[in-house]
Amino acid sequence: PPAPVCKAFQCPSGQQPVGREEVEIVSYGCKEAGLNVLSMKDFDPSNPYAGMNQLGKNLNKCCLERDICKQTCGMTAKECHDSYQKCQQKVCKGDQNCQLQAMVADFTGDPYDENQFDSENKDKFDPLESKCRGYNKAQEAVCQCVPKAEAQDANEKKLKSFYKKFNPEKLDSKGEIKDVEEVWKKWKGKEASMFLALASKYKDKAVKLKEKPKPAPFEPSSKSSTDDDRRSERPESPEVEVDSESQAFEEQLKELLEKKEAAKAEEDFDQAEELKAKVQELKEKEISRLKDQKDAMLKEEKYLEAKVLKARIAKLEL
Repeated sequence: PPAPVCKAFQCPSGQQPVGREEVEIVSYGCKEAGLNVLSMKDFDPSNPYAGMNQLGKNLNKCCLERDICKQTCGMTAKECHDSYQKCQQKVCKGDQNCQLQAMVADFTGDPYDENQFDSENKDKFDPLESKCRGYNKAQEAVCQCVPKAEAQDANEKKLKSFYKKFNPEKLDSKGEIKDVEEVWKKWKGKEASMFLALASKYKDKAVKLKEKPKPAPFEPSSKSSTDDDRRSERPESPEVEVDSESQAFEEQLKELLEKKEAAKAEEDFDQAEELKAKVQELKEKEISRLKDQKDAMLKEEKYLEAKVLKARIAKLEL
């Protein structure tokens, strides 16, 4: 299957994403991929399901490392996809039953995509869209934006926190990283790959296994009446009050866009490029502000308001 093309986690100008210090990596694994296929290659009459069980056990490593990758700040969706495919190919070695289990596990095993188990979405499930949805949610959960000058310190704090939990022998008596210069000599500029390698190495301790939710049983329904009933039962999305800052943003944006169009019409391309940069900077500030508002709504469990803010953010990011 093709790799999903997912948008990377982004920060405002002058900042860069780094991993949050305290995060919990979660995974369903894939000991149970959701599809049992009998492998005749290793058929044993005394234990006819042995081949089937063995497949799930072998693929579990691939699923764990895929989820670690998605929940490592800075790793791309393509890197996680390619790593999973390489792992399942090594495990399956051309066995079609195993490959089928791997495909099902890849489409239905994302702990950050709750919608995959939503019975209302079963008629419009898009595997690639689901992968990006889960990847983006995971990156939002594990990444934070810090000034570029503070990125090295933030990564070092995260590394110390990781070692303190999972391998204290890497710290000296003062809690500092041993041979820290050698660490950054090897990994500077490749911090995401470093944290991925560490979490994969200590996955037995660092990954929390969750039980995969069971999908709701299929209930056939008529499109005419039931869909209308469902639409009427769904609460309308609340309107988030447009505050003075949003109004000021809209006015500034409108003014800048008008000036940019005027500069283009007059073929003053230097001015048009400068105004284009100002438009982008203004949008990034507003996106950052709306994300803070959305996080506040989530903390207060105002999920519908957060959904509206998320839509506004997505519109600005286009």
